[in-house]
Amino acid sequence: MFVNLCSAKARTNNHLPCRQPAMKNGKCRLHGGKCTGAKTSEGKRKAAEANLKHGRYTIAATLERKQMRKMMQWRDDL
Repeated sequence: MFVNLCSAKARTNNHLPCRQPAMKNGKCRLHGGKCTGAKTSEGKRKAAEANLKHGRYTIAATLERKQMRKMMQWRDDL
């Protein structure tokens, strides 16, 4: 049985090819390249929700803080 090998080269002095089995793109799981990420709007929405930690820097939170500062400045001016 023939196993297609990864076409990446090692960075050592001898520059031997990687001996891991290749995926569809011709590289092994270690040399497969960057993940292209979500393509659909549903996938992008799910990724954005999964990466949200606390929401402090969302647009809504930033606007709310800005409005509060304006109100406090207005109160101080009175």
